[in-house]
Amino acid sequence: MAMSHEDKLDRQLDAEQAVIGSLLIDERIVREVLSTVDVRDFLNPTNRLIFQAARKLFRDGKTVDRFSIRDQVGSQYSDYMVQLMDITPTSANWREYAAMMHSQATLQRVRDLADKLAIAVTLEDCRPLCADLGQLLSDGRKTDAWTMREMLDDFFAAQDPDAPAPEYVSFGLPDVDEGAFAELGDVVMLGGYPSDGKTALALMMAYHMAAKYKVGFFSLETGKRKVRDRMVSHVAQISAKDIKLRSLSEEDWAALAAKSADMAKRDLTVLQASGMTATEIQATSQAYGFQVIFIDYVQLVTPESDRRANRQEQMAGISMALHTFAQSSGTLVVELAQLSRQDRSGGWREPDMHDLKESGQFEQDADMIFLLFRPNPKDDELDQEKNRILKIAKNKEYKRGLWPLYFDANRQTFYVMADEGGAKIIRKSDTTGNRKKTGKQTETPGQQRIGEIVELPPAEAKDLPF
Repeated sequence: MAMSHEDKLDRQLDAEQAVIGSLLIDERIVREVLSTVDVRDFLNPTNRLIFQAARKLFRDGKTVDRFSIRDQVGSQYSDYMVQLMDITPTSANWREYAAMMHSQATLQRVRDLADKLAIAVTLEDCRPLCADLGQLLSDGRKTDAWTMREMLDDFFAAQDPDAPAPEYVSFGLPDVDEGAFAELGDVVMLGGYPSDGKTALALMMAYHMAAKYKVGFFSLETGKRKVRDRMVSHVAQISAKDIKLRSLSEEDWAALAAKSADMAKRDLTVLQASGMTATEIQATSQAYGFQVIFIDYVQLVTPESDRRANRQEQMAGISMALHTFAQSSGTLVVELAQLSRQDRSGGWREPDMHDLKESGQFEQDADMIFLLFRPNPKDDELDQEKNRILKIAKNKEYKRGLWPLYFDANRQTFYVMADEGGAKIIRKSDTTGNRKKTGKQTETPGQQRIGEIVELPPAEAKDLPF
């Protein structure tokens, strides 16, 4: 006997109540429930309100239990929450409840599309609806598609001077930002050799972005207390050595006190992520509501693919999973990556994106690739410990180029070099003979002009706005 519409609705509401009841009686499943269940699947407004309250508490880093949720939604919901807990025998079956809820919610979306098809005037009106219907029936997701007319209409609206300006994510390096055009939903890679400063530069970028966005820093290599010390050293400009030796001066404490209020306001969360898979990183990011995530570093993400697959295949799977996550969730994903060791038999050479270790998929999936490296060690005039070069090796939106940096390791801080020393690094960074010197400008065949970088006003170093 076929189930009536009323029976199906009752079944949907029963599943919703079971999901919320499971969430209330078992704090151990909170993270998984919040990262798995789609808030759009709730038809009952009260169930949706309780779920959203739990998600907000979790994103704010607060305890999520029946008491904190009740305080969030209001005491008028106490009796209803107690009722849900009473009718839920166990939380062990919450995944089945969630799947049932999603199935019924998808069915309702199919019905809504069917209603639109019923009133369609032309065959062309039906095509996008049928495409959406096919997606819902296959995996529950709706295709985001534009016709050419819709695309043009949106373009004209976006170019309207009165329309909101497009939002690009700043990395904190003005000369880089002016041509980066990075957006939420992009994948950015920061590659480098061990001990060249990738983590220090990434922490500076993350701290800068956290003034505007909710940022998660997944540390798969460095302990969170070491990350803490590096961050404090940079922000307060305190000697990293003195932090390690616990020998801070009164001036150091005063400098930290002056920066403490700003640090506390930055929406940056550091997560100890050793052993995490790409799926776990995605789930945690969604549960916390991160808009930007840093992964330090991507080759340490635990593979989920067939253990018999080779390392390149496993890394390719991780890269594709993170790329899909970035696009589908609108999260900016910044992946730190190791570069393959160079064969020194042919002499030093400037690294490029093909040097990303263990998978060519990384360079295919990235919208932008930064490379951080030291200048040619044979150049006696450049300090291997203090000088770095930041290279944009790939940029889908605009220009590539080289930026000379000064690295103060004791204060975990990078500066853009704007004096003749910076120009010297650029001129001497390449030993292949491909670059030709043209006054203070240098040019590489097939690449964007980089001369504007070395013609900044003379100074020993240009502070970054972190």
